Amino acid sequence: MAYKRPALHSTRHKDQGIMAFSTDETTWDAFLAEWPLERLRTMTLVEYTRAGDKRCFTNWMESGLDQYGSIWGGSAFKFGIYSRNDATPKDGDTALAYDDRYGWYRRFGETHDAAFETVRREVVAIAEAASTGRLTTIDKSELGPAYRWKIAFHYQDRGQRVLFPCVFLRRPLLHACGLPDGDNATPLSTLYERTAALRAPDEALMDFSRRVWRDWVMATPLRIRLTEGAVRQGYIPINLVSAPFPESVRGGADGNEAGEPVPFRTDTGWEFDSDVRTTGSDSGRIRKRFQRYFNERHVQPGDVIEIQPDEAGVYLIRHHSKGDGSPAHPVAAAARPARINETRSEYASMPVNRILCGPPGTGKTYRTINEALRILDAPFLAANETDRVALKQRFDALVQTGQIRFVTFHQSFSYEDFVEGIRAETKDGQLQYRVEPGVFRKICEDASGSVQIASELGVREDARIWKISIDGTNTPNATREYCFAQGEARIGWYGAGDLRNERLTDVPGYAELGTNDRNTLHAFSREIEPGDVLLCIGSEVAVQAIGVVQGEYAFQPKPPPGVREDYGNVLPVKWLVTGLNLDMRPINAGRKFVAKTVYELTRFGWTDLAGYLQDAGIQLEGVDPAPQSVAAPHVLIIDEINRGNVSRIFGELITLIEPSKRKGAPEALEVELPYSRKKFGVPRNVHLIGTMNTADRSLAGLDVALRRRFEFVEMSPDARALAGLVVDGVPMDALLSAMNRRIEVLLGRDYMLGHAYFLSLGDSSSLHRLADVFRRQILPLLQEYFFEDWQKIAWVLNDHRKPAELQFLQQVKTDMNQWLGTDVELPGEGRVWTINAEAFDKPAAYLSIIKAGQGAA
Repeated sequence: MAYKRPALHSTRHKDQGIMAFSTDETTWDAFLAEWPLERLRTMTLVEYTRAGDKRCFTNWMESGLDQYGSIWGGSAFKFGIYSRNDATPKDGDTALAYDDRYGWYRRFGETHDAAFETVRREVVAIAEAASTGRLTTIDKSELGPAYRWKIAFHYQDRGQRVLFPCVFLRRPLLHACGLPDGDNATPLSTLYERTAALRAPDEALMDFSRRVWRDWVMATPLRIRLTEGAVRQGYIPINLVSAPFPESVRGGADGNEAGEPVPFRTDTGWEFDSDVRTTGSDSGRIRKRFQRYFNERHVQPGDVIEIQPDEAGVYLIRHHSKGDGSPAHPVAAAARPARINETRSEYASMPVNRILCGPPGTGKTYRTINEALRILDAPFLAANETDRVALKQRFDALVQTGQIRFVTFHQSFSYEDFVEGIRAETKDGQLQYRVEPGVFRKICEDASGSVQIASELGVREDARIWKISIDGTNTPNATREYCFAQGEARIGWYGAGDLRNERLTDVPGYAELGTNDRNTLHAFSREIEPGDVLLCIGSEVAVQAIGVVQGEYAFQPKPPPGVREDYGNVLPVKWLVTGLNLDMRPINAGRKFVAKTVYELTRFGWTDLAGYLQDAGIQLEGVDPAPQSVAAPHVLIIDEINRGNVSRIFGELITLIEPSKRKGAPEALEVELPYSRKKFGVPRNVHLIGTMNTADRSLAGLDVALRRRFEFVEMSPDARALAGLVVDGVPMDALLSAMNRRIEVLLGRDYMLGHAYFLSLGDSSSLHRLADVFRRQILPLLQEYFFEDWQKIAWVLNDHRKPAELQFLQQVKTDMNQWLGTDVELPGEGRVWTINAEAFDKPAAYLSIIKAGQGAA
C-alpha cells in the first residue's frame, strides 16, 4: 500500500503486544457510522481504495481500526485491489495485474473495474454473513483470511452474546481451543465459534480478545538459537512473524528510520528500550547490541535466547545454555512458563545460504547434519545433540521424505545437472528429447507444496498431464455437464466398440480411422493411468475443468439419457474444479491447444500446474484452504561447492538465491528458464548449506558473486576434540597443535590439519594405527600442500631438530657422478630425501614433533 502509517492512537498501551486491544469502542462506532452495511453495497472503487485517503475503506481496515486487532503489513494485494501511489508502468503476470492506477489479483477480473466488482461482492457477503452470525459462509470468501475476518469482526452484531475476538492469526485460536499448532484442517469459522464460547458472561469483548492473545503469547515464548555470527557481532535476530512485538516496533535498516521502541529487561537486570532493525519483510534484529550481555552470560553459539512479554508490557530476555531445557540464570527461573514450545529455529523462516569452510579434516560434512536439523527439527537437535546415532537417523528420515537433498559439485557438474537440461530418451522406438529438472529445481518445486497437494488429491508420482475435449468446447453442453456432475470423462467413436479388444484392427469402425483418431483412442483406453491429470479445455487457449483419473477405462454400450449416444468410452474422474476460463499459455510455452481430442501435454508437469493454479488463486476440491503458517523447510546440502564451476552451475540463479529476491519477499524476482521457458523463482523455505575446503586449489576460482550471497562459517582444527586421547604416551591434541603452528607459519592457516584425521584413534588407540594415519593420510596431504618440498615437510614434523633415528624424513648423500657423470652440474651436495619407515613405530618420533629432544630423553 502507499499509505503512510498514522500516528499511534492514545488508546494503545505498551502491554498490548503485537495486537492492540482498546476497550474504547468510539472509533469502531465512528467507522460503522461512516461505513454502514448499506454503503458497502453501493461503494465505488475510489471509496474502497485511494492512495493517501484515510477515509477509504481499506485504510480504515488497515490503519483506522488497528486498535481493534492489527492486520498491518504485508502486501497491499490482501485487499484484492488497491490504489497505486506510483504510476510507473509495471508488468503483471498470470496472478497479478497492474495499470497506471491500480494493482489487483487477476483472478478477480481482467480490468480494474471488473476486479472491483468481484471484490465488492466478497466484502458485502462477508459483512452480511458476520452480521447474521453465519460464520461458515466467511470461510468460502476468496479474500485473504486475516482481511476477511477483520471485516467480519467489525460487522458482527455486538448485541449478541456470542462474539468472536479480534485475533487474526490461526495459532492463538488453536491454542485457545486446545488444538495442536499444526492443525490446518479445522476451518477458521469453527475456531472462532469455539473461541467465542470461552468468553465469560461479564467479560468485555476487547478484554477477552486480549486474554486470548496473551494466553498464547505467554505459553509460546519466542526462542532464538544464536549463530556464531550473532554471538560474535552481539545481535539477536528476530523472526517478526513469530515475535510478540507490536507492528510499530519495525524500523528501517538505517537508524534514521526508527520504529517505536519497546522496553526490554534481561535476566541480568539490564533494562533498555529498542526498536527492531528490519532487514527483510519478516526478518530483522533488535537494534540494541548485546556484546556486554553475551559476555556476562558467557553466551556461546547454539545457545538459546528466549523473549516473552510480562504483564507489565516489558519484554523479558532470558538466556538458555545450549542443550539445556531450563533457564541458565536463577532470575529467569521464577518467571519460566509451564510449557515451552519451540517448533523451529529462526532459520526455518529466514532463508539460509551458508558455507562451512575450513581446512580438510575439520568436520565440515559431518556438521552439515547438525546444520540441516537446526533448520528442520531444532527441538530434536537440542534434545539429542550429543547422540550422533539419533541425529543421523533423524537426518536419514528427512532425506527419505525429500526435505533434505545432497549433491557434490565436481569439475563436470553443470547447469543442466543443477537446474534443468535436455535429456534424450526412447519411447515406442522413437528418440525423444525432454526437459529434465535438475536437483535444485526439483527441491524448489517440492518446497512449493505441490507434492503435498498431489498426495491429498491422489495425483500419482510422475503423473502425466492430458488434454481432453468432451463433446467440443462450447458451454453449456449436456454431455460435458453430465461428466462433471457424475465424475466421468467420455469420448466418442462408439463404432470402434470396446477399446480393450485385442483384435481392434479387425473392427470396421476402427479400421477406417486415421492415425490421429487411433492415437486418441489408444491414449484414452491404454495410456492414461489412475492418478494422471485431465485438463478439459474450454477454448484453444483455456481450460474449463481439471480432474484426476480415479480408475481404469470402461466401455458402456448404452450411454445414459442426456449423454450423446456415441459417447460410450468412459474414464472415472474426480473433477477438482470446473467452471474455469484459465489461459494455459503462460505454462504451455505460449502454445495453443490443437484439435486432437486427447493427447499428452509435455511442456509442463504437475508441479508447474499446481503452482500456476495457486498463483491464480484457484481452490481445488479436496485441498485444505487454510493457509500454512510456515511452509515446510527444505535443505539442499552442496558438498565441495568450490570444486565446480559455480558461475556455470548457478547461472542466472545466483541472484535468485538472495533472501531479498526469494518468492514472497518485497524484491522478489523470477527468471525464464532457458530450456523449459518457464518462470522460475526460489522459495523462501529452501535453504542452502555448502562445504568448502580452504586448502583446495580451486578456491581461487570461487565466484565473487557467490561469496556475496553466502554466509561463511569458518571451521578451524579443534585440538580440544582430541583432549585426553593419548597413544603410547603421545597426547594427540598437543601433536596436532604443534604441527598446525608450523604449517600456519610456513603456508597459512587455510592449510592446517583437521582434528578428524585423529578421531579414529579413539576406537583403536594403538601405535600401529597412529603410524597408519601418518603414512596414508598426513604425509600425502603434506606432500600436496608443499608441492613435495621435502625440506618444509621435515620442518613441520620437526625432523631437523631430532636425532636421526627419530626422523620421519632423512636426507641421504649420494654420489650422483656415478649415475649422471661429471659433466652434469647439480645444485647443493647431491642429497636426496628418503622416508625412514622405522620412525613410524617409535613413540619418541611423535613426541619429538611436539618438542625436540622430548622423545629422546
